[in-house]
Amino acid sequence: MKRTLIVPAMVVALAAMAIPGCLEDKVVELVLTGETYADFSQDETTENFVEPAVVDMGQEIRDILNENGYGTDDILEAHVTSASYGVTSFSQAHDWEIGGRIDVTYNGTTETAIFYTAQSVQGALGKKIPAPLEVAAVDLINTALDDFLAGANPVLTFTVVNGSVTPVPSPTDRMIFDWRAWLAVQIIIEETLEDIPDPF
Repeated sequence: MKRTLIVPAMVVALAAMAIPGCLEDKVVELVLTGETYADFSQDETTENFVEPAVVDMGQEIRDILNENGYGTDDILEAHVTSASYGVTSFSQAHDWEIGGRIDVTYNGTTETAIFYTAQSVQGALGKKIPAPLEVAAVDLINTALDDFLAGANPVLTFTVVNGSVTPVPSPTDRMIFDWRAWLAVQIIIEETLEDIPDPF
């Protein structure tokens, strides 16, 4: 999980325009950005396979907050912003080209999150390849985040549904690799900064 704290330029500007004796508290919105991910391990003898991975989204959000010194009461909103995928381990003698989709399931509802088409496994090794998120999946993930803000602990299941492999694997030529799908999430928090210079 990668987490970054971004302080808005407005806060920096206020600090730069310091005027002695003109200090006041400021309520500002800060943005925490983080990535959560699902890992998949493939050892396949056919081009059609399904591989699930469970992500405790509630715990992931708490981890982002705790690492930056905030709690759930500080959150104003949270939403998913982007997705990507890449291969984390591959060492076979020849490449594979795969095609399919990754679905997301929450509270019994399943939506397709991303599609991948004619993707070289070897070509994705060590990379994060941006993948457009399908609108219905964005809505479903954001529903899970809204439920987290309401006190729930949302758990999502991401599932690889593969439909094509070239060349077609077999028991004597297995397709073996590990890969990962990332989701980027933004969390908006409210914080009161004390003794900030008032430039006006």
